Amino acid sequence: ARFICGGVRSGSVPVAFSFLGDLFDTEDRNAASSGLTAMMGTGIILGQVYAGMAGPKWGWQQPFYVSGGLSIFSALLVLKFVRDPVRGGKEKVLQDMLRQGARYERKLTLGGFWHAMTRNESNLILMWQGFFSSVPWGIVFVFLNDYLSQEQGLSVPDATFLVFVFGLGCALGGVLGGYLGQLCMAKDRSYLPLFMSATTFLGIFPFLGLLDGTFHYAGPLPCLFAFLAGCIASLPSVNVRPCLINVNPPEARGATLTAANLIINCARGVGPSFITMMGGIWGVNRCYSFNITLIAFWTVTSIQLVFLAWSLPKDQDKMETELARYAESAIKMNGDGGGVEGGGG
Repeated sequence: ARFICGGVRSGSVPVAFSFLGDLFDTEDRNAASSGLTAMMGTGIILGQVYAGMAGPKWGWQQPFYVSGGLSIFSALLVLKFVRDPVRGGKEKVLQDMLRQGARYERKLTLGGFWHAMTRNESNLILMWQGFFSSVPWGIVFVFLNDYLSQEQGLSVPDATFLVFVFGLGCALGGVLGGYLGQLCMAKDRSYLPLFMSATTFLGIFPFLGLLDGTFHYAGPLPCLFAFLAGCIASLPSVNVRPCLINVNPPEARGATLTAANLIINCARGVGPSFITMMGGIWGVNRCYSFNITLIAFWTVTSIQLVFLAWSLPKDQDKMETELARYAESAIKMNGDGGGVEGGGG
């Protein structure tokens, strides 16, 4: 059941974000992505809170019934209301071509995908930072509630409440991160990766306050740490997928986002295993393991994002130049009564 559920969810996420690339202009993608990411993060946290509250009362099968029912309801909403957007319909360099009746008909090839994964520097940086940044997130999603109740000695209701406050911070951080990221893009595209780098590093400190503080109940101080930890740590993450969309042509976005999603999910699985392994091999406690993993992996992520400040504008300009050449060729072929196709790359 977990395999099927995880596979279906992982398949739908990159498609949804690929849709955003065809529904919103470049300047609006950060804000649109922040809304979708914030809802996803909020749903994950609320699901954990609901399971923690409903499980002891009604049994642990009940949250699975609710999850399955909501998934089916969401699928029906998609079937009823979601329609395929025009591929490339929001790319400025393709507007003349689309107005003249030509369509964007490039298809992704294996060579084009390989080129995107190996020759596009921004893709490489975003993939690697996705892995390093997601390892601590995997630990948070799996262990935070349990850690607060066992290592910190809080009651289960208090620990669950702090996770709920953390989720509220994630939701606000997701929305705020998209808005601030959009402002950075409007000012200078290099500012966005620098903003992501700074907020990734700053997000470490409220987490350490939550993990290492001495609390007896879910009072104002632990609530503040939980809220700030969720908020600041969510500021950079909502801007990752818009960056991937902006440096890849329309036909490659779905595959690229799928690859990124696979890496993120893999990292989230590695995180809890890493904590367990550190305890089993080196005999360190979860507090020490949590601290070391958080500091090390998010510091590396911050450094990687600094390099993105150099590559992102360059790769975006390169992609737009490629699309402009395709549009020029398509307009010419359309005027001659023919068509044009090409592989992603």
